[in-house]
Amino acid sequence: MTGLEIALGAVGQDASRIRTHGEDYGAALAPMHGRGDGVSSWGDDGLFAVFTSTYAESRAVSMAALSGLSQEMGATGEGLQTVVKNTSETEAANVEAVQNLGRAWA
Repeated sequence: MTGLEIALGAVGQDASRIRTHGEDYGAALAPMHGRGDGVSSWGDDGLFAVFTSTYAESRAVSMAALSGLSQEMGATGEGLQTVVKNTSETEAANVEAVQNLGRAWA
């Protein structure tokens, strides 16, 4: 025993949860994306052009950051699922190698 153990079942469940949270987060952002730049409905006649352009740019940067967060949550879930898969496959290969060890020396 190395003292380092991975609870594969728990990691697999958490991977699914994180991936689902990422999808839910992305879905929650969809209505905000659909609103456009957020200033076109203001009916600005040019007096607030500096303010509206700054607001639109700020909103675009915020939406990009929030979308990126959603994608990273999904990627983290996928990564954890890969850890579970790789660990399971490695453990199975190690068990098989140990079982065949005696045969290799005979």
